[in-house]
Amino acid sequence: MPLAAATLMLGVALSFTAPYLSLFGVEQAGMSPLQLGAFMTLVSASGVFASTAVGRWSDRTGCNRAPLIASLVIAALGYGALGFLRGYAELMLAGALLLGPGAASLSQIFSFGRAVLRTGDPAHEEFASAALRTLLSVAWVFGPAVGALILAQGGFTGLFAFAAASFTASAVIALRMTEMGPDANERPTSCHESAEDNEDKEEDASAALEEGIAATAVAAERIATHAAVTTNGRATTYRVLMALTLIGLAANATMILLPLYLVQALHSTRLTVSAALGAGALLEIPMMLWLGTMSSKLRKPRWLTAAAAVHAAYFIALAMVSQPLAVVPLQILSAAVVAITSCLGMVYVQDLMPGETGVATALFFNASRVGAILSGVLSGMIIGAFGYRAAFLLCAGLALGAFALLGFDAMLGKRRVRRA
Repeated sequence: MPLAAATLMLGVALSFTAPYLSLFGVEQAGMSPLQLGAFMTLVSASGVFASTAVGRWSDRTGCNRAPLIASLVIAALGYGALGFLRGYAELMLAGALLLGPGAASLSQIFSFGRAVLRTGDPAHEEFASAALRTLLSVAWVFGPAVGALILAQGGFTGLFAFAAASFTASAVIALRMTEMGPDANERPTSCHESAEDNEDKEEDASAALEEGIAATAVAAERIATHAAVTTNGRATTYRVLMALTLIGLAANATMILLPLYLVQALHSTRLTVSAALGAGALLEIPMMLWLGTMSSKLRKPRWLTAAAAVHAAYFIALAMVSQPLAVVPLQILSAAVVAITSCLGMVYVQDLMPGETGVATALFFNASRVGAILSGVLSGMIIGAFGYRAAFLLCAGLALGAFALLGFDAMLGKRRVRRA
């Protein structure tokens, strides 16, 4: 199906660029660790702003395809420019204006997918979302290895050209898709009609509310109860997003640190980098498919809490590694964290924010990007001052912080079950 093809091409583009962007900054642009951190931070900050703005706009208008296509085109332009730019100021400008806004394509393709694949069956929708995540993992199985081969033959210019072509291909596929889901006959045929339909629904809802609510004690009690539930839900949402931000901070720091750690500290090759990342992606696939099938039956807070504990164990193990190939089997721990947080984390945030799918999806991905904002500068400073092993131990501490936040809600859920 076209949506699957667009998602796969986006995954290919990301798998070509993400593992080697830090190497590009150090080897080609001559960045210091602190300069590299500032560059990655700027790209992430720009991505957070763009994703949030686009998510709110798509929720308000009901239009998801246009911002998806725009972000894919901007990403293609950004990585095409990286093939030729080497000056630090020029790279910072391209990162802020192109790479960051282009990163909104990741959250937008899931918002678009959720709108297109809406069936009214939560279990089916969650499995479809997990299937899209699995396609990204499929791309990461072979993408880093193919990227390493392209890098060896064509340098960073060739690598970024292939990435730009992949982003463009995804945009072309998305352009040929309609914004209709299975319930097309019940949905507006354009963004303009969607906005008008939303206004009509709001007017109908207001009229129904005025007719149905009387100034009675029962109505007041219901409103008060609803407010309390909403407040509790928002508090849970904030804690979950904070925990996901800490996990994202650690994960993004690893994406910066691991290639440099393997190549510079452990004196390995780029093929080892691709082997480690490819192994993790391969292991994610069966995990994601199983989680997608069982998602509606699983207690998401408990699984996310367990993922944070596994994340901490992964970073402690990385800090103890002395042989490059020992990093590869450790990727089973990383794969478990990625599978759980991506499949269950996104659905959990969307469930906590009903009726705000675009914003919820953007917030989920922005949690990772906010982590990336901090990870860029922090990883650069820590590498320069204390080395790679200290940076991995700091990541383990961040994962333990996420464990505490998620564990709080897991315990609350357990108490509610007992009371029921």
